[in-house]
Amino acid sequence: MRSARISSAIALAALLAACGGGRRVPPPPVVPVDPPVLRIDSFLPQAFDATGVTLALQGRIENPNPIALSVSRITYAFQVEGQPASSGQIPGRVSLPARGAVPVTVPARLLWANVPNLLAVLVSRESLPVHVSGAVAVPGPSGVMELPYALDGVVVLPKLPTVAFRGASLRDAGVFQTVIEFRLQIHNPNPFPLPTGRLRYDFFLSGSQVAQAASYALATVPPGGTVDVAIPVSFSTIGAAAGAIQGAIAGRADVVLTGRAGYGALEAALDARAALTR
Repeated sequence: MRSARISSAIALAALLAACGGGRRVPPPPVVPVDPPVLRIDSFLPQAFDATGVTLALQGRIENPNPIALSVSRITYAFQVEGQPASSGQIPGRVSLPARGAVPVTVPARLLWANVPNLLAVLVSRESLPVHVSGAVAVPGPSGVMELPYALDGVVVLPKLPTVAFRGASLRDAGVFQTVIEFRLQIHNPNPFPLPTGRLRYDFFLSGSQVAQAASYALATVPPGGTVDVAIPVSFSTIGAAAGAIQGAIAGRADVVLTGRAGYGALEAALDARAALTR
């Protein structure tokens, strides 16, 4: 009976301790942390291509605290003439030593396709003023600190490729099918290569449409280079184009080619007329 009383006393003591009767260890005090200082001074274009430009935002972060900190992420957003353009974020890879300062570089990507009224801008301007802003996130003992920044600058714009129509020739005039080949010359005025592209076009022979919303793959164009392109157009001789074909065979026909040659975000318009040769 005595052992049962001892067991009950031990159980009661354990219950009281679980309910708060025992002494608790206080949590460690929160160390106050002053926000680091972020200075973004300039941005430097690093890489241009047919889809956009990579800019290196350069500056420094100063940590006034007696403890080391780190950067968890960096965000950026571009505005062009007051309109939002590209935005994004990158994970932080910067360690901030106690009472120290480190340089920081933010690789921000501005996409040409996101620039408002891109084609009109490329035709009329050589450079573009941009505004970039964002924040650097620094975790601390009491939460994440957001260090904002903003910067204005100018970006040199790429140039549109030029597409010249070099004529059209009658290659085959069969009973049921006719083949006409038209030739283009494409020049890349930029210091970077143009990627593979696509020509979308309409083709008319003596007023009769023989190709509508047609498409043709275009090869890459080297920096500052020029390529010649020969595109065959096959169509039925029977129908509305029959009279035009007879005129072509007799040497009395003209061709009209309209369309757009696109390389990434860069598109060149084409609107040409020429006499068909044999």
